[in-house]
Amino acid sequence: MKLQQLRFFEAVCRENLNVTAAAKALFTSQPGVSRQVRMFEDELGVSLFKRQGKSLVALTAAGEEVLLRVKRALKEIENISAVSKELGQVKQGRLNIATTHTQARYVLPAVIKSFHQKFPEVKVNLHQGTSKQNIQSIRDGEADFTIASGNISDDKQLVKIDCFKWQRYVVVPKDHHLADKENITLAELSKEPLIVYVYNDQENSSLVKAFRAAGLDFQIVFTARDSDVIKTYVRSGLGVGIIASMAIEAGIDDDLVALETKDILPLCSTWIAFQPSLYLRQYMQEFITLFAPHVSSNQVQDAIDQENAVVDPQKQSLPVDSVWHI
Repeated sequence: MKLQQLRFFEAVCRENLNVTAAAKALFTSQPGVSRQVRMFEDELGVSLFKRQGKSLVALTAAGEEVLLRVKRALKEIENISAVSKELGQVKQGRLNIATTHTQARYVLPAVIKSFHQKFPEVKVNLHQGTSKQNIQSIRDGEADFTIASGNISDDKQLVKIDCFKWQRYVVVPKDHHLADKENITLAELSKEPLIVYVYNDQENSSLVKAFRAAGLDFQIVFTARDSDVIKTYVRSGLGVGIIASMAIEAGIDDDLVALETKDILPLCSTWIAFQPSLYLRQYMQEFITLFAPHVSSNQVQDAIDQENAVVDPQKQSLPVDSVWHI
């Protein structure tokens, strides 16, 4: 079994089973890729792909299992290479972060600016998506860290660092009948057409759970991934918005009134997650420190050790809340 075979197999899977595209990505020939993949299958003694003629149409069950292990192996090889580079060039490299619009728009600019001042030769690549997509980016090795909000206590095989808590705000135009209220109740909120983040209309979301627990009916009329989009539709009169507290900007959102929800809705958490196999280079650890100054390097290592520890298979998992896509 050769390293080249692992890389070629992973590339074919990454390129949606398109051997020509994989060859182009690897800067090699299509016949060479096909030959190495066939040799890999022959050595394993199993078929990794379902085929129709010469075309690959799907991974077999064995192929899916092998792909997971190949990705881990290639990641470990990257880590070995990173250790070598770390010894000689501790301030060079790249940092791939998968996050959501709200984190990228409202939280990360100051952090990344400070990070760039400390590590000007490290390139930061920011990938935006939903929390579910961002977690998959971590699993696929496309990102080093994901930053989002919600509860992923049951998401196994990821190191999770709880960074900070925040509340949601109800936002309305200044001429709205709720604008003059000092405190809003859940019953009052339930009577309004609601504009919320995508997936927060699902039964397992903490927002829906709050209404259900209070025995209240409610109406969600619009969902969006983007806080700015939610505010735009609030301004249009479509309904009442529920957004992250950090998404309210002085001077920009002065035409809106933000009402606190800390007494009627649970606080939310923002976290950083990454693969326990990730080799944390100096600048990666520094990024975590800049994002969450209260989290020490020892706490990060403890979280890694805990995730790498053997888990009792009889241990019951915690209930999963929704992941807030902000």
